[in-house]
Amino acid sequence: MMLFGLASQFNQHRFERAAEDAWHRGHVSPQQADEFLAAVRRSGRGGVIRFERWLQGAIERDRPAQSGLELDLVDVVEGVGLPPPVRQYSLTLSTGEVIHLDLAWPDVRMAVEPGHSWWHGGDLAMRRDQARDRACAELGWHITRYDEDFRRDPLGTGRQLAAIYRRRLADLTAR
Repeated sequence: MMLFGLASQFNQHRFERAAEDAWHRGHVSPQQADEFLAAVRRSGRGGVIRFERWLQGAIERDRPAQSGLELDLVDVVEGVGLPPPVRQYSLTLSTGEVIHLDLAWPDVRMAVEPGHSWWHGGDLAMRRDQARDRACAELGWHITRYDEDFRRDPLGTGRQLAAIYRRRLADLTAR
């Protein structure tokens, strides 16, 4: 499996991005990767630890990361000490539609939706995103959107998300 070879060549950051991309493109699933790893684990081959680290989180999810931007935001929230988000969290809207929130904290009904301005630009995409956010708000969810510009100040982004999380937690516990 080529992905295993990358685990021995890349650092953890690069490997996880490659693994998520391979999963997103349908080349491999975490279950297939886990079966492969079980077969080669005792061979003494390099990359096992990196592979296992990725699988720990991936095996629990139904869907891969949708972008490198999403993965970068995961790094940001980990860096400021927020609890780990649930990735690709399934939420059923009042219409019955099931959506997937990229990074979610269900305990405080907060989610982060990263999106490149290139993909989410234009009137139709903006209206779709706004309608989706309003549908989430109907259920008490707070959605924060970031485009690639957050990379200019990742620490500031992390601090802002931590402040929003703390406010949501305080509001919910005060009820």
